[in-house]
Amino acid sequence: MKVLITGGTGSLGKALVKRLLKKGDCEIIVFSRDEGKQALAFFRNIKRVQCVIGDVRDVEKLQTTFRIHKPDYVIHAAALKRIDDMEFHPDECVKTNIKGSENVAIAALSNNVKKCILVSTDKACLPVNVYGSTKFIAERLYTNFDYNSESTIFAAVRYGNVIASRGSFIPLWMEQYEKSQEITVTSMDCSRFLFTLEDAVDTVLGALDKAEGGEVFIPKISSFSMDTILEAIRTMVTSSGVLQTKIIGMRPGEKLHEDMLAKTELEFTYEVEGTKSDLLVVLPQYTKKKHSYDKKYEGTEFNSSLHLNNNLKKLRDLFKRGLSDAD
Repeated sequence: MKVLITGGTGSLGKALVKRLLKKGDCEIIVFSRDEGKQALAFFRNIKRVQCVIGDVRDVEKLQTTFRIHKPDYVIHAAALKRIDDMEFHPDECVKTNIKGSENVAIAALSNNVKKCILVSTDKACLPVNVYGSTKFIAERLYTNFDYNSESTIFAAVRYGNVIASRGSFIPLWMEQYEKSQEITVTSMDCSRFLFTLEDAVDTVLGALDKAEGGEVFIPKISSFSMDTILEAIRTMVTSSGVLQTKIIGMRPGEKLHEDMLAKTELEFTYEVEGTKSDLLVVLPQYTKKKHSYDKKYEGTEFNSSLHLNNNLKKLRDLFKRGLSDAD
């Protein structure tokens, strides 16, 4: 089995490679722009991990790579994803997240890939920023590619804030508290979905395993208030200082509460059974396929304000697991 991962040098990409290497029959092709990270991350596994330097904006390089390496499965994780930066560079976000995603789909379809999974984001649900909007369109592109495909299965999977991934606010806040600095908080009214890198890998691989065509897979995860997150940090970090916060206000494109599953998607949402992670699936509103999911989801939409856990012990355990995944 051959799996090609675009953006394979990112936090999720490297975690996916690490997990897939545990499968004895799996060969991996990492497609990314960063030759330095490729060399540092994968030089010990050159027999089973083949690295290709390329950009998803370059459809010809993708076509050549797919033709030479002949992947069975593709996980498309490459993206521009810094919310505030993308607000000021929407043209670049469109080139990578929309056109790049289309290029990957074109290469997969024309090279007989079995399944091609887009890694999307909770920001694609009811988007209010450029990043989320481009991912929403990418999801719809993959639904449409699946509709017109007689061979390759296309699907998407959303996931949220990963503890200790690049750009995560949790390690930053822990460092600030350790150094007796003010913790920079957007707003104390915020809530956030949180899960670990290993949970994210379970979610993506669960979607890869179960995809039948055109779906969007969604993890059922808990959210936490700012008060609970800050209290978990206070009880975990060794510091004699007083935990102080500095409210810095909303960044461009930021939400107070996050959405993973919209109310308008509930009609098409089902439970996914038989996966390691707890998944929901939103079926495409137009399809030529008869999907096998038969257990309708009877819950509410997944807005982080509606699914607050605020169990301090659970959050501390989540932090410990998440921080141990840090690359």
